[in-house]
Amino acid sequence: MNELETRLYALLARPMRAEELKKYLPAYSKQQIRQALDQLTNEGKILKNKKNRYAHAEHYGCLTGVFQATERGYGFVTPETPDENGDVFIPPYATGKAWQGDRVLVHLTDSPRGHKREGEVMRILSLCTDEITGTVMQRGKTVFVRPASKKYPDLIIPKNRTLDARSGDRVAVKVMFRGDGRLSAQGAITQIFGRNGTMEASIAAILHENGITVPFPDEVLRQADACGDTVDPAEAARRMDLREKLIFTIDGDDARDFDDAVSLEPMENGHMLLGVHIADVSHYVTPGSPLDDEAYRRGTSVYYPGHVVPMLPVALSNGICSLNPDVDRLAFSAFLEVDKDGRCHKSQFAKTVIRSKARMTYRKMNEIFDGNEERRAEYAFLTETADRMHALSQAMRRRRMERGALDLDLPEAEILTDESGEPVEVSFRARGDAEKMIEEFMLAANEAVAGYMTHRNNPTVYRVHESPDPEKLRVFAQFARPFGYRVDASKPNDTAQLQAVLDGAKDDPRQRALPTLLLRSLARARYDAECLGHYGLQAKEYLHFTSPIRRYPDLVAHRMLFKAISGQQYTKFDWVFCEEAASQSTTREFAADTAERDIDKLYLAAYMEQFIGQDFDGEVSGVTSFGLFVSLKNAVEGLIRVEDLPGDDYEFDDQKMMLIGRRSRVRYTMGTPMRVRLTAASRVTGLIDFIPAPERN
Repeated sequence: MNELETRLYALLARPMRAEELKKYLPAYSKQQIRQALDQLTNEGKILKNKKNRYAHAEHYGCLTGVFQATERGYGFVTPETPDENGDVFIPPYATGKAWQGDRVLVHLTDSPRGHKREGEVMRILSLCTDEITGTVMQRGKTVFVRPASKKYPDLIIPKNRTLDARSGDRVAVKVMFRGDGRLSAQGAITQIFGRNGTMEASIAAILHENGITVPFPDEVLRQADACGDTVDPAEAARRMDLREKLIFTIDGDDARDFDDAVSLEPMENGHMLLGVHIADVSHYVTPGSPLDDEAYRRGTSVYYPGHVVPMLPVALSNGICSLNPDVDRLAFSAFLEVDKDGRCHKSQFAKTVIRSKARMTYRKMNEIFDGNEERRAEYAFLTETADRMHALSQAMRRRRMERGALDLDLPEAEILTDESGEPVEVSFRARGDAEKMIEEFMLAANEAVAGYMTHRNNPTVYRVHESPDPEKLRVFAQFARPFGYRVDASKPNDTAQLQAVLDGAKDDPRQRALPTLLLRSLARARYDAECLGHYGLQAKEYLHFTSPIRRYPDLVAHRMLFKAISGQQYTKFDWVFCEEAASQSTTREFAADTAERDIDKLYLAAYMEQFIGQDFDGEVSGVTSFGLFVSLKNAVEGLIRVEDLPGDDYEFDDQKMMLIGRRSRVRYTMGTPMRVRLTAASRVTGLIDFIPAPERN
């Protein structure tokens, strides 16, 4: 909202006519006020009644939100301003032809069905999408596309808009007409992904749906190739030379791009100098260049089993920017002076040239920490430093937890594939001390850079995580109470009470669902040009600095930090650009997370196909009005539909996150152990279906 719209909205806390508003806004013309009122009305923020009085939409029993469709015709609207009443139920006859994701204006009505709130879509304020994916079908001479999601209607495809797609092809369709009750929705095919039923086509469709492009434009590839594969000696001469220092990388076994390396040296005052050396991507990717424009558009690299869609071309990400062993590489180094208790006393930053002495893996480093004699002998030149790093990282972690940081290290699925790309093993990803050590060092470097920039009021992009919504925390507290926890939702900044839940859940299988539920109760971390702190880390200042090969905000942080340490002046454009980059990066991160999650589901379903008909032990990991999500011990999650629960009809209690049998009073809640039978697994949709396993004799 601009200044006039903001002032109007504040005035309209009570109903007023346009003529009355003019008295309070003498500096504005009637036309300006009318235009601002029209804009606020179009956005659904205010409404006008039959007496021509404007007021907040809530005053007239309305609200705005995002429509969430279901396959059964009804839907829900998630209010833009959340409150304790939750989502609004929309009956099938009251959806106003809204589609999944549309922003809508809803009039609240009486609820005869037992929902907290029921409503009717009055107006679609903005459309969510103009393109969807689906499968080409033919009925007689009529070609149509059936969307992958049943939340959208079929779209008729005119003969001249088919791109010669065949029946059974998975395609993208641009929506030309949504339908009006008399005429069907229509669209034009814009891209063919392959044959429906293949994982390749499904993955291509998911990437497309989330705006993720695999190939790079030719001009971007040409610029990347022009960067060469060796460091310019003249540039190396201008930098702090660390090539003789013991610096090494530690990454996963299958990593190909190495954007961080570490070093540790004792100091004369008894402290230690921790070096965190990050690939100097900003030297090669300059503002406004084709490389930079493409990196900005992508925002982040996208990872799925056996594949990566990189933010930067491979010539950079795996080549000149990657801190490969035994070759010169340009870096941006953070030097942290820390004591034995993990306290950082001072930090400095410099452009450097390094030569990594080893490409270590987490597996090898964990073996060194575990005392594996063969591995310690193999890497004798760095074991003493590694041991010091290990001890320091544990001290730093203790210190971070003591200040109130939350240990939200939830287990992640690891999917291994064979040479053909088929999933062959699914398990929980292991995290040893080496992984935690590197995480601790990266957190420290990120905090140090954020503190440096904040205290000088310099522009940059911060990583922010705001305090949780008290209402969501109240729901979590209610769920945690039966396990003996007393969480005071009115004190969200008392993180010790939340960490107590996380600690308790580690040792009790019945509480395994609590960390996941807590995570869902917290705000989503995002990027912002304003330093708002990080709730989960309990850090006053925090940003991302350590992964510029795969995250655009880190690249911005490098550029802004270099301006600071080199004495360059910031411009108004720097401030504006940081705001734009923060917003764009948040959007692209969300899209990447969505794509990675949906593609992982395809691989998990493909892996489970071989086990259809078999029984498994699991526990309830999610409760909804339409059924139970059950997680198995191998990280696979599937759905038991409510109609498949035996012996009763079940009601959903959204406050207690529970399904309750009307007659039997049998209760299913998060953490309930269940034995289930796998009935379906689709590598096309990623859906996995269970039923309760028949009782054994």
